[in-house]
Amino acid sequence: MSSLTDVDFEHTGPGCSAGVLLRRFWQPVFVSEELKVAHPVPLKILGEELTLYRGEDNVAHIVEGRCPHRGLVLSVGKVEGDSIRCRYHGWQFDASGQCVEQPFEPKCFSSKVRLRSYPVEEYFGLIWAYLGPDPAPPLPRWPGLERYGYFHVVEQRKWNYFHDLENTVDDVHQRWVHAEGIYQDAGNAGEIPASAARATDYGLMQYTSFPSGYLRKLALFMPNMLYFNSGAGVLRGFKSFLWNVPIDDVSHKMFFIFIATHLSPEEGRNVAEGVRAGLRYVETLPSVENVVDSVLSGRMRWEDVDSRPDLVLIEDGIVLKGQGVIPDRSKNRLGSSDAAIILLRKLYAREIARIERGEPPTAFSVPDERILSQIDEFQPEPA
Repeated sequence: MSSLTDVDFEHTGPGCSAGVLLRRFWQPVFVSEELKVAHPVPLKILGEELTLYRGEDNVAHIVEGRCPHRGLVLSVGKVEGDSIRCRYHGWQFDASGQCVEQPFEPKCFSSKVRLRSYPVEEYFGLIWAYLGPDPAPPLPRWPGLERYGYFHVVEQRKWNYFHDLENTVDDVHQRWVHAEGIYQDAGNAGEIPASAARATDYGLMQYTSFPSGYLRKLALFMPNMLYFNSGAGVLRGFKSFLWNVPIDDVSHKMFFIFIATHLSPEEGRNVAEGVRAGLRYVETLPSVENVVDSVLSGRMRWEDVDSRPDLVLIEDGIVLKGQGVIPDRSKNRLGSSDAAIILLRKLYAREIARIERGEPPTAFSVPDERILSQIDEFQPEPA
């Protein structure tokens, strides 16, 4: 590799180095309450077609997406117990992916037919999947946070996932992209902050210090989990988690968990329910995607976008999709304020190089409660 611009951060399908990296970690893939018993759904993660279903025992399972007999998607199949049966010719597969029945085969060869299946767990209202090699690592858990109220935001984005990773660690953009919302609410209007980043044993810490003394921090746990304390509007005080999970090379999903540790459990649950009501209201508005495309096509101006609860997603969408679905990073002219972006690219480049040499990725520290508390207390010197 002659430079960071030669590194393939973007492609994450089977066999791609960045995809190998992401598969070594648990990824959120669905909202638990949206998966009904015996109602399988198609799922695409990291370029792989999958089928997600909840068995009659209320346990969620993930197997590959198509029947190996004639290729019908199994998401139209019939759930029986913890198994799923293809609607085309009745082949049945158990939760491990093993074919257990071929009704019209007089010489049954089901023992030789097996779907790929993946470990699944449910936690904090999300369904998590591990698509990497055995054994699966433990799913990170935060027992001390479980009693507090929380809510989710899940948003599909039609551009490469690495866009959003870079955008989240790019705190400078807050001043310009979100000038009427997050930035102003923090009381920093008109201030030009100092931005810095440092490598850690879990990934990187990005921090922004303002002349007023206000300090904003964000941690990135490699490869794609972000943690920060929200400081604006209704989200002020929430512990905030974000995963950017590739669907394929040109789209991804953002999974947020916001936890109200600054409130009593009862108060937090009430606030979370109020936010959920607001999110249901957002569903009646023009979609984020439509507004973003209207601005980028010139049908609307940035100034024409109405204030709404998900305005930050629209603003980010305009500047991210406006760079291209997969941008040409070789044309970037980076400066000192891009320290976190440069560090993120270096971390990915290092891990991708390890994978291409046949080595396992770095054993990063997991995002347990001990590390989260250290991040909350960490007060770096201003840059």
